[in-house]
Amino acid sequence: MRVLHSSPVVRAAVILLLLCESAYAQHSHGRRNTIEIPHDTVPQHDEVLPDAPDNLILRFGEYVRLVKLTLKAEDKDTIDVGFSYNPDVNRVFIQNIPDLPPATYYTAEWAAVNQDNIMVFGFFCFSFGPDAVVPTTVIPVDDSIHIMVPDYRLLQGNPP
Repeated sequence: MRVLHSSPVVRAAVILLLLCESAYAQHSHGRRNTIEIPHDTVPQHDEVLPDAPDNLILRFGEYVRLVKLTLKAEDKDTIDVGFSYNPDVNRVFIQNIPDLPPATYYTAEWAAVNQDNIMVFGFFCFSFGPDAVVPTTVIPVDDSIHIMVPDYRLLQGNPP
């Protein structure tokens, strides 16, 4: 690509546009996350339970293959729930879980592939116990700002 105008502002804008286009192209291939599959979970997202659940249940509005199911305590400590991939399609998946270690909240993450081979991701959070609170009220929010700085070395020709 050849930039006709040598203004640093124009060069920065072109680079930013190319970087955004490249990032979009890398993450939009394969039709990942382009649809939503109607679903519900047990426990429900943000549910506060009196006691720890014995299992996790995912119910989908269409037949899918469940390809991932993980559970984390406070989004950092992975708990082995014994999930293993089964290529059979189903609408309801029940995963027994072990006794849970103490934590403020738990996050279950899942991924499913529908009949058109489109992968969809999701998650739900829950907590339990007498002092439990709604998980999203205690999950830390990442309030950092990510700034992309253009790399002028990517331009052909003389530096600005």
